[in-house]
Amino acid sequence: MRGVANRKAPKPGTAGREAPGSGAAGRRAPGSGTAGCEAPPKPSVPPLLLAALALWAACAGAYTLLGALPKAAAGVFGLGGAALSIVCGALLARRRQALAWCVLLGLCLGVCCAGCGAYAMRAASEPLVGSARPWTFTLIEDARPGSFGAQALAWAQDAAGARVKVRLMLGEDAGTLLGGSRLEAPYALEDVPEERQTFLWGEGVCVTARARSPHLLEDAGPLAPVRALRAQAIEALGAYGGAQAGILQALACGYRGTVRETGAYGRYQAAGLAHLVAVSGAHLALVVVLLGWVLGALRVPRPARLALNAGVVGAYLVLAGVPLSAVRAAAMVLLALVAPAAGRRASSLNALAVSIMAFVALDPSASVSASLFLSAGSVFGIVLFSGLFRSWLAPLPRALQGPIVQPLALTAASNLVTQPFSAALFAQLPLVGPVANVLAAPLFALGCVASLIAGVVSCAVPAAAPVAVGAARAACLPLEALVAHLARLPYACIAVDFPVAPAVALSAAACAALWLVWPQPRLRTLATGSGALAAALALVLMVAPTFRGDEIIMLDVGQGDAFIVRSGGASVLVDTGNQDVLLRRALGRNGAFGFDALIVSHADDDHCGSMEVLEGVAHARRVCVAAGALTCPCASCERLRRQAASLAGAQGICGMEPGDTLTVGRFTLKAVWPHAFADEGGNADSLCVLASLDADGDGAADWTALFCGDAESAQVERIVAEQGLRGVDVLKVGHHGARVALTDELAASLGPRVALISCGAHNRYGHPNAETLARLEAAGARILRTDQTGDARLSFAKGSLSITTERSG
Repeated sequence: MRGVANRKAPKPGTAGREAPGSGAAGRRAPGSGTAGCEAPPKPSVPPLLLAALALWAACAGAYTLLGALPKAAAGVFGLGGAALSIVCGALLARRRQALAWCVLLGLCLGVCCAGCGAYAMRAASEPLVGSARPWTFTLIEDARPGSFGAQALAWAQDAAGARVKVRLMLGEDAGTLLGGSRLEAPYALEDVPEERQTFLWGEGVCVTARARSPHLLEDAGPLAPVRALRAQAIEALGAYGGAQAGILQALACGYRGTVRETGAYGRYQAAGLAHLVAVSGAHLALVVVLLGWVLGALRVPRPARLALNAGVVGAYLVLAGVPLSAVRAAAMVLLALVAPAAGRRASSLNALAVSIMAFVALDPSASVSASLFLSAGSVFGIVLFSGLFRSWLAPLPRALQGPIVQPLALTAASNLVTQPFSAALFAQLPLVGPVANVLAAPLFALGCVASLIAGVVSCAVPAAAPVAVGAARAACLPLEALVAHLARLPYACIAVDFPVAPAVALSAAACAALWLVWPQPRLRTLATGSGALAAALALVLMVAPTFRGDEIIMLDVGQGDAFIVRSGGASVLVDTGNQDVLLRRALGRNGAFGFDALIVSHADDDHCGSMEVLEGVAHARRVCVAAGALTCPCASCERLRRQAASLAGAQGICGMEPGDTLTVGRFTLKAVWPHAFADEGGNADSLCVLASLDADGDGAADWTALFCGDAESAQVERIVAEQGLRGVDVLKVGHHGARVALTDELAASLGPRVALISCGAHNRYGHPNAETLARLEAAGARILRTDQTGDARLSFAKGSLSITTERSG
């Protein structure tokens, strides 16, 4: 079957230099081409790849739709897709309009896979919901801490052999549980809560379970020895890795628990290097291709190169515990990148297509999986476009071709496909990403290989672990130093907010456009375009903020607090919530790229849990806390001080006492509570701030707003008495609108025009309380709630207050 290809003859001098993915892919391994070459001829796009992409897209769309439909609808989709697939297959066999029928066959197969997969999920889970029985849970992934304790995906199985995939809630005292751990607990499976159905459906889950006081069982099964080796490697890397323990564990074993706890993962995200510490094709592809290039430069024979590359991938699979995400990544890398190096005649793109179709067919929920997209997208970009990007940079001096051009071409080709998706998924766009990837690529390859060797040595010869891990630690030091420096650069990364589907469409459009205009542009065009883009970004980031008006914005960050106060180019963030992605999305929606200060009301997680996010996307020069938090010995305040020092430095932490003020453009923010800690930094010790706005510059306050943190009515009553308040225009209701936030008398005394309540939809606390809402309504307040309105923007002028909400509520 013919592919879609450019039939023009190649330019003189380009014969035999076909791009990876073309019919001659077997003649040259991706990444091993000669630097400085002319543009390779436009590669063919195999029909099998088009069919695979069609299958993937159709499965993702149908699977997402079926998340809100009953089991019967899934059955109809499955049968209908199967019937149409048979028809398309028969027409394809006649070889008339073969390409079109090939794509249609992929679409029909995708619908069939989604329908069958959704039907099987519901059929397996629905009979098990609500029946209490002993369950054995086998963790599919490493347990991760959350707002309400650790949780993980797991397989649940009972004594009768019933088996279903669940989201397992483990509680706050679960400790460190790795993928493959087996737990026994008697408990009834539950339907997924409404607010989490979409998210968990994307993980292939439609039931949850809570393991109360589970009993840890001995590991069993054919992979038990592999998981034991992984646990041994993680322990050794943690014991001897020192400050680099987290990065060593992530690179060698795919374990990110330590790197998240230390905040290092946020720095990698801010620098656009999160793929280096994730289990994805981008991780393995860069290692394999760079290692192949180094070995090629050393004139290592091709069979030896293949063996070494396969050895690196195999070692990573073992030390990662053979999770499905690693298997997917390894399969794609080996098929699409290593196979051509062995002289195989099969196309790299056809190999990638087979991988995609197999993984989607085996697990339809993988069609909406971020790990599959990142793995397949990275490999696709490298195979198809890395040779072209190298040709664009051919005019650079020959001395730069190896250390600069090769890493830049690889990362640019990979990011062409994955960066829009990553930006949408993680709600941040790393502006230093292109430079960071070029600088980090050789350092990463060195650190990754050294970490793998240290992990293998630690398992094979435990006595040599200190030496091996010490050497790996030294190898990772340059990468860690580079990432730390890049992440702290002004505007290293900005928060963004746009949906995933348009991001995927943007990636597809970019690839199609590049393929259509092949082989242009050249280096001069690239430099001109990059300069124009940089100038536009500088205008948006540094000039636009000075034209903003006087605003208070309540950010929708779920069950937590986060508010922006800004005026005349200055801005302050009050609290951060504890859901990183929600905070980044809210900052992106409101064009918040940096703050003069962060005010933290108190050390509760739902008020400052996402502080570390700001280090990457919206750096704060100062962190202001209640003065008592600087000396309070409780664990929460100690954590608050540590996070504040990481964000703003030890000299950037400011303790505020009643009477202290902070000027934000035309706003004056005055601390009015607490006088001294009486609740170990708890709700009663919330730092409360009275904001006054002089809109016309005459020295008198035109508008006032009171931010109460989690302070309750007893504290707010004292504030009103001490400050002589005769009402406020805006009240940030304390404690998310809990019953104890206000009394009838206090609500009448404050008489706010607008009451702001930050709370998560369907939160388990029942916030806001009905009595509190009734008191505010009786006082004449307009109530704005993030669970109903999303973000709420209050814009002030001398005689007017306008309100804009993200959605009607």
